[in-house]
Amino acid sequence: MKKIIYLFIACLSFTFLQNCEDTYVPDSPAYVTFAKFAYSTGVDPGASTSYDIKVFTADVTGADRSFDLTVDGSGAASGSYTVPASVTIPAGSNEATFTVALSDTNLGIGVNKILISFDHADGYSNSKATTLSYIQNCTEITGTLDFNFDYYSSETGWYITDALDGVVVEKAEGSYADGQWTASESITLCAGRDYTLHVTDYYSDGMNDGTNLGDYTLTIGGVVKVTGGGNFGAIESTAFDTN
Repeated sequence: MKKIIYLFIACLSFTFLQNCEDTYVPDSPAYVTFAKFAYSTGVDPGASTSYDIKVFTADVTGADRSFDLTVDGSGAASGSYTVPASVTIPAGSNEATFTVALSDTNLGIGVNKILISFDHADGYSNSKATTLSYIQNCTEITGTLDFNFDYYSSETGWYITDALDGVVVEKAEGSYADGQWTASESITLCAGRDYTLHVTDYYSDGMNDGTNLGDYTLTIGGVVKVTGGGNFGAIESTAFDTN
């Protein structure tokens, strides 16, 4: 009886292995995607620049493949960008780069955003769209943001927003080391504009370690624009201008 069982198991195993050899293994999925789903850059006043965006496919073929691009520019200044109509991945490769042209045309204040998508391509699944954000770089105004920290300086972060709530410069919480008592940051902003300085604290007790109170000062052109600190909680926001 045991010999019959062993023979049955052996035959079953052989049949299974034979079926495995005949099992269909699908090719790599036909998929096209952007390398990243968010990009950001700046354009100098009165100038033009370009920005490269890389795309990938999940497969490699022996022929060139072209993918059409569509753009939603409702969040950007008119005439400030040019995106090619398509991107071509060459034969024998699974990657390519297309270039977006940007110019300081009607940029003004604020963050511009364009949403770039793949148009429908037969036989390929598309990734979600990618966003390219860009602002007008400004070099007219230089200021200094000085900190006198409490002991837990790693809890402190800060950022500056423009009149449209776009972040123009920032330093995240954790950028400073505990026990670092001072820091001086040089910042560059546009002339004649309105901004807001936001100072944050990770522990939500402001610049206050229980013994020492910290403070900060923003100075532009020798004029003190913002002062603050102490036990302000999670965030302290103060408006200022560069007039």
